[in-house]
Amino acid sequence: MAVRRAAVAWVATLFVACGLLALPLVAFAATTQVNIQGFAYHQPSVTIRVGDTVRWTNQDAAQHSARFAGMATQILSQGQSGSLMFNVAGTFNYDCAVHGSAMQGTVVVQAATPAPTPPPTQPPTPQPTPLPTPVRTAPPTTAPTAPPTAAPTDAPTAAPTTAAPSATASPSAAAAETATATASSTAVAVQVTPAPAPGAGPGPLIFGAAALAVLAVVALAFYLVRRS
Repeated sequence: MAVRRAAVAWVATLFVACGLLALPLVAFAATTQVNIQGFAYHQPSVTIRVGDTVRWTNQDAAQHSARFAGMATQILSQGQSGSLMFNVAGTFNYDCAVHGSAMQGTVVVQAATPAPTPPPTQPPTPQPTPLPTPVRTAPPTTAPTAPPTAAPTDAPTAAPTTAAPSATASPSAAAAETATATASSTAVAVQVTPAPAPGAGPGPLIFGAAALAVLAVVALAFYLVRRS
């Protein structure tokens, strides 16, 4: 009894697992409708994915069908429908089993999950070349320029001091002074000489001679001064 219950449980689990596996196919499978009318397939070419279904519905009074190589729908009377599921990718041509090549169509089946188109490869962005860091060089040190040496200026030579002339009197001046002194002495002597008594005969003559002598001395002194 326990073995039967275990077997039933395993069978139930297997059915549930199969149902879960088939659920995505049922959920994502699509059905494409093709009508048959006027002895022609409307949508003569359809595109589906693997796992999708195509359903044909006859709208004519005459009978029609959809026939492929290796599979076909039943003969459809007016108002009837027939479906086929495609599990292989490819292009499938078909016709009507009743009317032959007079009625033709195409079913294009694509892979269920198309390969993702790789994004366009972009060339790598060139990295900017780092610029070399300039090395800061210390500015050249300028040697201090020595101030121009002033040319030695010769000290002004003192002009030779001219010796002051000696106060030595020249012989002419001495002679003049002597003559003057002599004349003065003479004059004084003349003045000291007592005047002659009135009525003397030679008085005027002596006075005139003295005057002439004084004039002669003065003239001699003037001459000597002019020559010196």
